[in-house]
Amino acid sequence: MEKNRHLLKSAGAMGLMTTISRIFGLIRDIFTTMYLGTGTGADAFNLAYRIPNLLRRLVAEGTMTAAFVPVFTEYSKKSSQEKMWDFANKFFYTLTLILAVAAVVGIIFARWIVKVIGFGFKEVPGKIDLTTSLTQIMFFYLLFIGLAALAMAVLNSFDIFAAPAFTPVLLNISIIAAAYFLSPRFKDPSYAFALGVLIGGFLQISFQIPFLIKKGMRFRPRISFSHPAIRKVGVLMVPGFFGVGIIQINVFISTIIASSLAEGSVSSLIYANRITEFVLGIFAVSISTVILPLMSRQVIDEGTEAMKRTLSYALRLIFYITIPATVGLIILRVPIIRVLFQRGRFDYQSVEMTAYPLIFFGLGLSIFAAIRVIAPSFYSLKDTKTPVKTAAAAMVANVILALILISPFQHGGIALALTLSSCLNLFLLLHIFHKRHGSIGKRELLISLVKIAAASLVMGAVCWWLAELTNIAAQQRFLTQLWQLIMIIVASVACYVIISLSLRSDETKELLGVIFRRKITIPKD
Repeated sequence: MEKNRHLLKSAGAMGLMTTISRIFGLIRDIFTTMYLGTGTGADAFNLAYRIPNLLRRLVAEGTMTAAFVPVFTEYSKKSSQEKMWDFANKFFYTLTLILAVAAVVGIIFARWIVKVIGFGFKEVPGKIDLTTSLTQIMFFYLLFIGLAALAMAVLNSFDIFAAPAFTPVLLNISIIAAAYFLSPRFKDPSYAFALGVLIGGFLQISFQIPFLIKKGMRFRPRISFSHPAIRKVGVLMVPGFFGVGIIQINVFISTIIASSLAEGSVSSLIYANRITEFVLGIFAVSISTVILPLMSRQVIDEGTEAMKRTLSYALRLIFYITIPATVGLIILRVPIIRVLFQRGRFDYQSVEMTAYPLIFFGLGLSIFAAIRVIAPSFYSLKDTKTPVKTAAAAMVANVILALILISPFQHGGIALALTLSSCLNLFLLLHIFHKRHGSIGKRELLISLVKIAAASLVMGAVCWWLAELTNIAAQQRFLTQLWQLIMIIVASVACYVIISLSLRSDETKELLGVIFRRKITIPKD
């Protein structure tokens, strides 16, 4: 099917840019751990960054994009170019006003917000004050990244994915540069990281403006709360703000609970989650970003059956990537964290603190990825109520499970609670979608999962054997660790591909077909 081939190629192009971005993100995290470790400054910066970053995740990867893209796509098909760009222009400046007000309010009430979400910080002298100052510096990042998210949504609607996906590289470079050049100028280096975030946000929106102008957008200041399309997006965003962003809200709640645990718990959870997000970003985020405008067009042009085929195909691709990644991530968690972070203030105790929750985050990798794909399918149908209901159930479950599991598992229990509550969210979404819209290729999905599981088990055995053979977890020299880790990963991936091909996996053939530019044929359901 040509549309599925287009989906795979678009996701591949975006995935390449996202991978570059995530690599720079890991370099940024290396600088963060090197300068801040898992101490007071690290906890303060990571919690302060969580506040605008939570809103950024909800806007950039969730609510605003999910609400805007279907409306903009429909508007572009049913209205003139002039009216389409008038809508986009008014939405841009209306959003600017809303985000600016939100940033100012956030700065004013920063101390109160920090005391609520970081209530455990009051036990350490000066930690609340430091976190408040960092929060105030970074709150205007919300304005910049919100506008960058809108620019991304508009460009995605025109099937332009690579350029918006590159913009996080600018954020990461900004943070890295600020850490290197500005850290010596501050008593606490966390201030340099906060300034880097603010500058990086400005660069992200600035980079995309020329692409918008080239497509036809003219930036004439216009504000409107009465424009019918803007009101429609607003109506979709209000419930969607909670529905699409459930994972990020759950992570945020987890951070609040972790602030009451041992020193370094917040930072170790965040670092473990970053590694999980790196794997998600390589392919899962790319698929979820590309699939929304595609499904929105299919619903308008071809109906729900075409959209369901695309959804089934995307889920199979997601599981094909994330299930073996889960196995490898759990087996190699210690050497991965040591290679990435063990330097400066990040000692072996920090490695162990971070590796522990990574087990539970890793178990949820496929679940997190699948939610990113199934949630946009409801929004392509302009159904914003269902994700809210499932999200509410998952959030309640997350809080209850976290409070129960922190006693036996400490900060690992928080990660496990997030994974289990996400399982509930995914189950409810799939059940409701099937009940209302019919099967999404259950037979094909089940066959694919069996093959993926078999190949992943063999790959996992090979990966474990190589890790034991090289004794990589005990290696002390960085270059030795890095070289052995790369070799084990390459060998494991090669094993997975070979076993998948022997099992006649369609996903393997399709991916190799795109890589080597061969024509692929994807059967209809």
